[in-house]
Amino acid sequence: MKKKIGLTLSTVMLGSLLMLAGMAYANGFSGWPTLSKGSSGGYVSGLQASLYAMGQQPSVGAVDGIFGTGTETGLINFQTNTGLVADGIAGSDTWSEFHDWATFETYTLWYLDTSYSSTYWTSFALTNNETKLTYRVSYKGSNTSVYSGTVY
Repeated sequence: MKKKIGLTLSTVMLGSLLMLAGMAYANGFSGWPTLSKGSSGGYVSGLQASLYAMGQQPSVGAVDGIFGTGTETGLINFQTNTGLVADGIAGSDTWSEFHDWATFETYTLWYLDTSYSSTYWTSFALTNNETKLTYRVSYKGSNTSVYSGTVY
């Protein structure tokens, strides 16, 4: 009987630890706002930076925080390539797709490095007691920063 209780307790503890780890890594793109043509600001820059890592740099153009025609086209291409509804709106399904492509180094550092882009990868870092999220678009070969900025 003692052995059975120990096994059950171990199973419960392991399950709890896995749940906590999942919660810690669930941050990423969850909670990002819905964005569409005409939106602007840090979240749009984060979207544009993410689209670079998904091979959409030619459509997006500059990471400038302005959701214009280029960003919309890049987003539609991304949505089409990944089987999402291609509506040009970055909503919860789009953010979930980015989250699925992300690699989490830690709770506060994750990146997008995909086969869709042979040129760029994008990293995100949560700093200042988790109150500031920054992004960095870099060349894959040299790791030289192309764009960097603040999402929030």
